Amino acid sequence: MSLIVDGYVRLRDRAALEKLRTHRIEMLEAARSVVELDNSRMIAALVEEIELIDAGLSRLNTLREQRELAPDDPQATPLNEIAPRDPHR
Repeated sequence: MSLIVDGYVRLRDRAALEKLRTHRIEMLEAARSVVELDNSRMIAALVEEIELIDAGLSRLNTLREQRELAPDDPQATPLNEIAPRDPHR
């Protein structure tokens, strides 16, 4: 999932990230509604994926803010230098 999020961030595809996030939230709600099965692992995985997507959206926000503050600044952080979030931290 982190590679997918990183790809969408590099492409600046906010709509794709938001669609992915919406889909994962719907899956999470569906998983929580099934009480007959122990789906705690699936729920934990979905929560982690949503956190990764949220981190990607935050990176897009940071990039947009940097570009708005200094649109012509050659020192502005290029998109490919924005560090991806370490999912194990």
